[in-house]
Amino acid sequence: MNMITVTEKDYNDANLLYVQSATGELFSHAGCSVKSGVTDGRSTLNVNCQEYYSDVIRSEIADKVAEIIAIKYKYEFFKRNVKIGGLTEVEKEILMASLIAADLDEDKKYAYDRIKQYGEITIDGIFNFRLKPLKKKWQDIVSYIPTCFLSEQLKEFISFLLENKKKRVYVDSGRVYDSHFRRLKRCSLLDGENVKIVREVILSNCGVIELSGSIPEEDEFYLKEFYQDKIIFSNGYSD
Repeated sequence: MNMITVTEKDYNDANLLYVQSATGELFSHAGCSVKSGVTDGRSTLNVNCQEYYSDVIRSEIADKVAEIIAIKYKYEFFKRNVKIGGLTEVEKEILMASLIAADLDEDKKYAYDRIKQYGEITIDGIFNFRLKPLKKKWQDIVSYIPTCFLSEQLKEFISFLLENKKKRVYVDSGRVYDSHFRRLKRCSLLDGENVKIVREVILSNCGVIELSGSIPEEDEFYLKEFYQDKIIFSNGYSD
C-alpha cells in the first residue's frame, strides 16, 4: 500500500475537504482508505491506496491541489492587493473570478508540474517556496489593474475572455457540469454566496452554456448580460 499525504494550515482545512470531495469517487473506485485530522496546528489528509493505483491517485490529488493554488490562493492574493472602485460588491466578485479564469489553465499547469512528483504535499510550503515566480506574475497583474473599473469594462473584459472559447458547460437547476457531466465545484474555493453559478461558469472557461431548470434571478441576469447568444436554453429551462 502507498500513502499520499496532503497538509495545510489548520485554518485552511477547507482546502483538504475540497481535495477529498473532488476526488472521492476515484478514491472509492480504487479502494482507498482516507483519514483526516489536525496535528500541531496543521490539517492533514492521508490517502492509502494500492500500488497499482498510486500514480493515478497521486496525479489526481496533485491536480486538485494545483486548482487550490490557481484559484483559492490567487483569489486571496487578489483580495488583499486589488483595490477597485466603480463596481458593486457582486461585480467585484465576478471580476475576481474573471481575473482568476484568465490564466487559470496556465497557472494550474505551472503548479501541477511542480507538485505531481510528491507523495507528501505541503500546500502552503510549496506555494511559498517553490512557486515564487507564480506569485511574482500575480503581482505584475495587480500592477496593471486600474483603480476604477466600470460595469461596461467588466462586460468587455469577460467578452474578451470568451473569444474563441468552444467548451460547453451545462447548468441544471443551479448545478454546473462540464462537458462530461462532472459536477464543477471550483466556486467553493472562493468567498461569498452571491452569483455562485455565474462565477462557477466563469471559472469553467467555457464558451457555451446550456441552461436548464430554474436559477436565482441575479445569476440569470448576469449570465444573460455576459454570455448573451452563447446561452442555449433547453426544454427544461424555467424563466
